Amino acid sequence: MTDEQTPALQIGRLLETLDEHGVKYVLVGGVAGVAHGATRVTTDIDICPAWDRENLSRLSAALTAMGAHERGTGLGPDLHGLHAMEISNWRTAYGDIDVLRGIPATSQYESAQYRTLADDAAVVEIGERTVLVASLAAIIRSKEIADRPKDHEALPELRQLADTSTERGPTPAAQSPIARPATGYQPPSLGPGPNLGR
Repeated sequence: MTDEQTPALQIGRLLETLDEHGVKYVLVGGVAGVAHGATRVTTDIDICPAWDRENLSRLSAALTAMGAHERGTGLGPDLHGLHAMEISNWRTAYGDIDVLRGIPATSQYESAQYRTLADDAAVVEIGERTVLVASLAAIIRSKEIADRPKDHEALPELRQLADTSTERGPTPAAQSPIARPATGYQPPSLGPGPNLGR
């Protein structure tokens, strides 16, 4: 499938399928920024899932249900392949999804993984889904460390949102066109499972 044939991003359908399969994850990247109020357009979603065998098996099933294949190789998802890759990029019937073991957290190339991100996450509703979204501070930090041109473009708005949030108090996603703060929601139990790195 060529870039010209990339399916339109259907965030709701992607999140619905992840939820239907019980995948534990934190939303990161551009859509997470939009959930906090950013206006920068993004063409895919990025998630950091819990990195244990059971959760990655559920993720593999969710990707399969979406007709996913890995961009570049055309291979379908499987548990071993997911576990072996720090980052994998998937094309699905509902748009592209990137699966990351973690996002940059320090200049020494340490990453913040699911448990750390979930501890600090904003809980928001996107469409009909309640989602854990990486904190604005974590998103900003990861972009500062990644230091790519697209990160340079996104950072001024994200920093402005962080400043505004600090001035007004914690109001995650209050101004977002796709999300709103959730109420009465209990995040999934993190549990002591193996390979759930901080």
